[in-house]
Amino acid sequence: MSNIHTLQKILTAGFDNGYGSLKLLVDGFEVVRVPSYISTVEMEDVPGRVVFNGSAYTVGESAYRTGNYFDRNTDNNENKVNNALLTLLGALAHLPHRKAWHLKLVVSLHDVGLAEELQKVLNGEYQPILAGKQSDVKVEVLKVVLEGMGALFGHPLPKKLTILDFGNGTTLYSRYNQGKREVHTAYPIGVEVLIDDISQKMKHLNGGKIGDPSKIRFCLEMGHTRYSRDIDIKDVYSTSLKDWYEKYLKKVVNLTLDAKHQGDEIWAIGGGCLLPGFKKLLEKNGFKILDNPVEANVSGLLEMAKTINSKNLTGTSLK
Repeated sequence: MSNIHTLQKILTAGFDNGYGSLKLLVDGFEVVRVPSYISTVEMEDVPGRVVFNGSAYTVGESAYRTGNYFDRNTDNNENKVNNALLTLLGALAHLPHRKAWHLKLVVSLHDVGLAEELQKVLNGEYQPILAGKQSDVKVEVLKVVLEGMGALFGHPLPKKLTILDFGNGTTLYSRYNQGKREVHTAYPIGVEVLIDDISQKMKHLNGGKIGDPSKIRFCLEMGHTRYSRDIDIKDVYSTSLKDWYEKYLKKVVNLTLDAKHQGDEIWAIGGGCLLPGFKKLLEKNGFKILDNPVEANVSGLLEMAKTINSKNLTGTSLK
């Protein structure tokens, strides 16, 4: 990474505090994408370790590696807002250390009715210890946008467009006409539902015990079905995938195919697109899968932040 940022004080960023994974993209840095897990177990100064306001916690992969109990965003609808500062600091604790972070953020949220709440939680100046080192963090939220909006930013949009966003907690169905959103429906049938089903159905492979959802998710995100060294959940996975599709997704996929019949282009984004074998099924049905569907939203959020920030700057300078 070049040192262009050593002197730069203010950094724009996009933040997507998802149910399943959180994604933070700070201008000039690698994207941080880690599971939305928070653990309060004692740990070393690992990536994701934060000491803040008298308590210590770990966010992301390391929280899961403790093998102990951890909170997940997905366990409660309010978590996306309530935990937002904790997860943002946890995400920063994965990046190279800086004495000061002054972030101007665009954040996405499933329910814009909670935008003010979210801004209250995030805006402010903080002095956390990130992965063992003291940092001054200042957060300014430039804008809160609806989940999935980032993915569209900077793309030339077809006149009529329908998008399915296959997330961990929800599957989002959105329709646009000439760039304006007309419909936005969230179905509580995300990848989590599939993973729960697999964990129940794999008992016979796992000595009669239900599978660990985090382990299942991890192998599927890696693009395979090896649950552990000696357990392959391939057959269970393909049965569960069929069931998940038939029971839950078929309805919303059919709505999208109706939209295609009415002349809409149909796009798919979200981590669910990358489930083994699922992408093929979507493409067969005429979906265009956006490049890097998992990070499409957060990349767009960063671009929005840059645009808003430069407008604000030019707004104050002499024309």
